[in-house]
Amino acid sequence: MSKFNELPISEEIVRAVSEMGYEEATPIQASAIPAILKGQDVLGLSNTGTGKTAAFGIPAIEMINEYRKHPKVLIICPTRELVEQVATELRKFSKYKEGIKIAPIYGGQPIDRQIQLLKRGCAIVVGTPGRIMDHLRRKTLRLTECDMVILDEADEMLNMGFKEDIEEILKSMPEDQHPQTILFSATMPDEIMKITKKFQTDPVKVQIKSSQRTIDTVDQYYYEVPRGKKMNALRVLLNHYDPELCMIFCNTKRMVDELSEELNHCGIRAIGLHGDMKQVARDRVMVQFREGKCPVLIASDVAARGIDVDNISLVVNYDLPQDHEYYIHRVGRTGRAGKKGKAISLLSAKRQLRELKEIMRDTKTNIAKRMLPTTEQLEALNRKNFIQEVLTACNEGINQDSMEIANDLLAEGIAVESLISALISMNYKNEVIDIEDENAIRRYSENFDAVRLHLNVGKNFNIKAGNIVAAIIEECGISAQALGRIDIRSNFALVDVEAAKVDLVLKKMQGAQIRGHEIEVQIDEAPKRKSGRGTKKSDIKRNKRSGSSDKRNSRSKMKKEGRSSERRKSKRKK
Repeated sequence: MSKFNELPISEEIVRAVSEMGYEEATPIQASAIPAILKGQDVLGLSNTGTGKTAAFGIPAIEMINEYRKHPKVLIICPTRELVEQVATELRKFSKYKEGIKIAPIYGGQPIDRQIQLLKRGCAIVVGTPGRIMDHLRRKTLRLTECDMVILDEADEMLNMGFKEDIEEILKSMPEDQHPQTILFSATMPDEIMKITKKFQTDPVKVQIKSSQRTIDTVDQYYYEVPRGKKMNALRVLLNHYDPELCMIFCNTKRMVDELSEELNHCGIRAIGLHGDMKQVARDRVMVQFREGKCPVLIASDVAARGIDVDNISLVVNYDLPQDHEYYIHRVGRTGRAGKKGKAISLLSAKRQLRELKEIMRDTKTNIAKRMLPTTEQLEALNRKNFIQEVLTACNEGINQDSMEIANDLLAEGIAVESLISALISMNYKNEVIDIEDENAIRRYSENFDAVRLHLNVGKNFNIKAGNIVAAIIEECGISAQALGRIDIRSNFALVDVEAAKVDLVLKKMQGAQIRGHEIEVQIDEAPKRKSGRGTKKSDIKRNKRSGSSDKRNSRSKMKKEGRSSERRKSKRKK
């Protein structure tokens, strides 16, 4: 590996980089920085977490040697977060370089403030395609002096629909001079290659096998989770891994919001981040996450682009990414700055296991299977954690008030063993989160005496069987074995409940809530019955054959009776 002081960069940059704690350049930095400084166009293939911001940022700063009224360098990024991250890093690199002003411009922020910033003059502009286009139309951003254009995460910009904006920006450059064009991308789809051929001249291709490098410091596992138990499994695993900071990825904004709400309801401080949030809210989220006030960040892929936090110790794929390349981006959020990280994926269907195997093949990554802990293991873990908390309190939590209360209790003649046992009973709740296979609930015997209950929620309320099971168990304090078949329709659900528990369920569930919906429950019109597995298909086929046979016999009988009647009439005429 090359050291920064061995690269053709100024002492000011070396000093700034050294203060940031970096001595050795990453492969992408060692390859790209010299080529960019020579004025060559560069096509870089590199993933998140490989140091590409410094790879293009340091040469960009080195190009600025005097005050500039109009930008000399334009950096285009797909998201607001990435714009802010890049601008922040460039300010660190240029700490000892005088007169270098950097202007971040992006949507979600008052444009008037950005106009004033551009009027005062800046050497480097970092912006999102949409906001750059806004300033070009208003003529508040002029690229007449721009000598370098950098496209960061170009593939993501194309995925987000910025192709036309990017081409329009590149076409707006002065025709008499070809600006040096630097393009970094995690993948190289055809659209990227078209842009390269159109706007780059003999680009130097810098390709780093960064997929493996990004995740070689990350232990990766997957867990097969019973349907309807993914939320419970997540809670168990968060408790098991106990991460300092954790990022959880979902595929939809709706799931981000729902998961954040459910985790907070369970006492886990979590916060969501997605594209529908205003910039002020997104900034607030990131501050709370970085400072550890909300140690769990739940995000969609697009919103998470550009998030650069070094001490994330766990990444969770609550949903598998729809694009396999996103897996690398997600996992690359942990295992940074030389630290080890962990990444886990939760699978609740066989097709997801097939998808994960495709991800392993495409990314050349080994993801090991792990088993969810058993009830006995969870109980043992809870017990161990409680004992550790007590030991910590004995060392750090004793004060004058607690000693006086202890002496008062002992003065009452209470034995020390009884006092300790009473305090443990008051504080120790060995809650075991249900992650048993939900199908086991329905494997009841033919003698299961059941009453069918009608609930006023169904598929249109985003209700699943696991939600109903969890709510009934929690509200009524009954075993899952007391529940039978669950049939969820569009606007209601039918649940078989053990006859002996029906009155309790009717009383406790009336007015209770499932996923924020108030429940109305009543006995279904169907009578009390033996709850079995239903009629088999073979029985239905036999019944159909039997029915068809009966019909044929009936028609044959009618024909015979008709012929007999005609013969009798003929005899009478004769």
